[in-house]
This record gives sequence, structure tokens and C-alpha cells, in this order.
Amino acid sequence: MHAIILATDEERKLPPLSDTIPGPLIPVVDRPAMAMTIEILARAGFKRIYVSLFNHGGSIESYFGSGKRWGVDLAFIKQRESWGSAGSLKWATHMLNDTFIVLPGDALIDLDVEAALSFHQAHGNPGTAILHSPVPKSTAPLLHINANNQLAPNGVALNATGAFIFEPRVLGHIPNRSYCDILSQLIPSMATAGEQVHGYQMTGYWSPLDGLACFQEAQHVVLYSAFREKAHEKGTEGPSATVRYPSLSSHQIVPGVWVGLNYSIHATVKIAAPVYIGDNSYIGHEVELGAGTVIGSNVVIDDEATILNSTILSETYVGQLLHLENRIVCPNSISDPESGETTAVVDPFLLSHVGAQPEGPSRLVRILNSSVAITLLVLSSPFLLVFWVVAFIGSGGRPLVNHPRVGQRITREDGTRGLYNFNLLHFRTRRQNGSYTLGGRWMEQWEFNRLPELFNVLRGDLVFVGVKPLRPEDVLHLSEEWQQKRHDFPAGITGLWYQQTEPDSDVDSVIIADIYYAATRTWRSDLMLFLRTPSIWFRRNARRRRSQDALTHNDDVGS
Repeated sequence: MHAIILATDEERKLPPLSDTIPGPLIPVVDRPAMAMTIEILARAGFKRIYVSLFNHGGSIESYFGSGKRWGVDLAFIKQRESWGSAGSLKWATHMLNDTFIVLPGDALIDLDVEAALSFHQAHGNPGTAILHSPVPKSTAPLLHINANNQLAPNGVALNATGAFIFEPRVLGHIPNRSYCDILSQLIPSMATAGEQVHGYQMTGYWSPLDGLACFQEAQHVVLYSAFREKAHEKGTEGPSATVRYPSLSSHQIVPGVWVGLNYSIHATVKIAAPVYIGDNSYIGHEVELGAGTVIGSNVVIDDEATILNSTILSETYVGQLLHLENRIVCPNSISDPESGETTAVVDPFLLSHVGAQPEGPSRLVRILNSSVAITLLVLSSPFLLVFWVVAFIGSGGRPLVNHPRVGQRITREDGTRGLYNFNLLHFRTRRQNGSYTLGGRWMEQWEFNRLPELFNVLRGDLVFVGVKPLRPEDVLHLSEEWQQKRHDFPAGITGLWYQQTEPDSDVDSVIIADIYYAATRTWRSDLMLFLRTPSIWFRRNARRRRSQDALTHNDDVGS
């Protein structure tokens, strides 16, 4: 038996989400809808699955790849034209030489494949339509079955799920290289030829994902199914519908709270289970997350926001104090699943795209940075001279050291895109063997070795407030798209990274701070970061000095 998934994305079923996301990649608890379909087939014993592609085929194939992560082999069948659901089967004729099951790639269908196949084999006819009891507010077509479970003009009305089981001879009813739809053209053609089609009413969960209400319900069904499975209790809270194998791309940190990789949740956050938080997401100070909340990957929830029973799609920034209840939220819109209404949001302080490309510093900003750098250089010139002399003596005539660093994304003269590379200037504080030079320990302890960075500002390498200048070897590990967003902003002497991380913090912590900065940056926030830097500098360096003194004291006591 063969299996084919129709992922041609020829129908825009779920605006506004389907305006930018291919139907098979519509996220259900931060996983593409088609992932559940593949898992259902894999559990039924299918090792090779055919996938028909047309619109956005590259994105779909790129996400699912070879299928190894599900233990199957995905074979993609690429169309250059729109053939319709039946036309896609005709295009794959040479592969479908045995009984085959057809499943939609843009819906959730928790189908008992073995039971459906047994039904199909029992009636002996060439076609079986997989049906489901009508879903409220769905636009899915209705089919009727009689007492013998045959499709008929009248009888019990059921939704067509878009899933079918066919024998190979059905393909002979489909014209070559012509648009043909299974429901409106193929099945009537079979009936005219005397080929009977039966209807199998599935009992598992099915969502056509053809409306905002269906989309929101699917999030809750999968999330609460996982919650009940892990809690080993059936409870009445949440939707009554369930899926048999709720699979989430994350792990639980406490019962009912799933988080992905590289998350950051402030200690003051209040969470009522079940809640899902995707990869690389940042949840700020005093945020409240209510039961039934699904937060996608690369999301920033700013301080004191309240999210209740809502779905936040990936790459979305949610502003401070924003209250969302039973809503579907994209980077530029808020939708009400009950009414189906969508409201566009143009205020970036409320909603925006995480890491959106900035326009770049204006001429005024560049002049301001240079002016402040010159002023600080003049005011600190006596100290600079003293430190230069000390570093000159201690290093044997080489007072400055150049540290290779990587800055923001730039367009080169040949039109290619790349990252700006520069040398970060510091006073030399260590010898080649790692030992401190004269006064080197003290300068490092209080970060006075960084004073030459003011010359980097004058050269245009740095701004005063920005992301952290990274070493080239650190940048090599930033392979994810969300991590690359920080390169859209210039490197700075200070920034959120300076105020929220320690000098020995790992790169992941720095990147999360940089992404949050990129999502929330305004000229006002830059000004506040700049003004707070002196007090932060004093506190963190005093703290580090106390820590070092304590270690020295413990070593003395131990000896």
C-alpha cells in the first residue's frame, strides 16, 4: 500500500495566516500541520511517503527534508502547474501502482489508518472517502451516505476530510495534464462509469484548519491532549476532543509547561498550565501566561503583558502591558477566532516583527555618537595618558592590542551581503603567556582597558548603544535565522547585553539579550541604556572585585 500527501497549497484556506504561511506549514502548537499527518502514517507502518508539491514547494521540502526525523523516506513530486487534487494523483500515476491512501497536507487528521483500510477492503469498491461529523463554522464540503455507507444524493450529511483510499484503476478516470478535483470531478466521473464510492466515518479528531476558530481549537486540542497524557488524568478542563499522539517539539520544565530550546523566562513570570513556549523565546518581567496559551518560536513578550488562552505566532514581539485574551496574534495583526475579525496593528510598541530590519543610524545619530566620543576623549585624556604610559611600560612598548570583532550586516561594493569586520582597541593587560602586565589586573577589573573603544566609535566601528561585538569564532555558531537578526544592528560599547549579562556569560545568553534589544529598540530605550551604564558599570565591577577577593581569602585560608 502506498501513501501520498497533497501539499500543493493551491487553496488559501486560512487568511490572514495563509497569506504568508503555506497551508502545510500552518503551525499547530508550533509544529507544521503536516507533521502530524506524517506521524500518523509512520505509526501505521508506512516507510515511504509521497508528497505532491506546487506552491511554496521549496519551503515545504526544506522543512521536512528527507523525513528521517520521523523514520520515513519522503519522496517529493513537484508540479509546475496547478492540476487540482485528482490531477496531482494523475501526475504521480507511475508511483501509485497499488492501493493508496490520500491525505491532505494542510489539515489535522487523527485517522486510524488500519480501521479505514479494513473498511475499504471489506466493501471491495475502488474508492473510499474519509468523512467526519460536521465541524461548526467549517467550509469543508458535505457529502451524504446512505444506510449502506455509500455516497448518495441524500442521507447522513458528513464533512469530506480530503482523505481517500483508492485502487490504482481510479487513476484511469482522471484526464491527462488537466485540472481535476476529486470531489467535484473524479467521484462524479466514477459514478457515471458505475464505480461505487463508499464513505468511512472516522472517529478521531479532524480539523480542516479553514477558519480562525478551527485554528484556535486545534491549538487547544493538541496542547490539552498532551497535558492530560502527561498528567495521567482526564479532567474536564479544556476541549473535550483529543488526539491520540500529541507530540510537542519541546520538554516540560514543570507539569503542563513546555518550553523549547534557548528560552528565557523571567523569575517573576506567572504561568497557569497548560502553556507552550517555543524555541528562542523571551518572556519578560511580571508577564502573566494563562492556561491554553501557545507561544511560537522566536517570540518576545515584553514586561507586564498578559496572555490568556491565546496563540502567539513565531517572530512576534508583544509590547509592554498588552492584554490579550482568546486571540490569535501575528507580528502585525490580532485576530478574534470567534468573530473571525482581524485587526491590523501598525504601532511597533504594541506588536511588531522580532528583529525587523532597521533603517540604520541616521546622519544625526552618527554625528551625535562622534560628538559624544570626542567629548569623552577630551574629558578622560589625563586618564588615557596615564593608562597608556602604564600599558607601554608593562607591555614593553606595545600598549594597545587589537581584538578581531564582527559588527552589523553590510552591503559590500560588489553588491554582496556580509558582516562588518573590525579590530576592537584595548589597552594591553596581559603578556603572551597569559600573565598580567603592570597594572593589567586592575585595569581589567574595572574595565579601564576598554577606554580606547572610544576611538572605535570615531572610526565608525561602534556606536555607544548596540549589540555586543562578537568574536569571529562565536559568529560561526549562529546558524539559526533568529540568531542572525542581531546582525541587523550595529555593535555598541554598551547595550542590553552589558546590563543583563556578565563578562563570562555564554554566547546564548548574549544573543537572547541582543534579540530582545533588537525587538524593542527605540531612541528612548537607547538613551536610557546609555544613562544607566555608569551605575551598572560600578555595581558589576564592584561585585566582581568582591567575588575575586573572596576567592583569594578562601585560598589563603585553605593554605
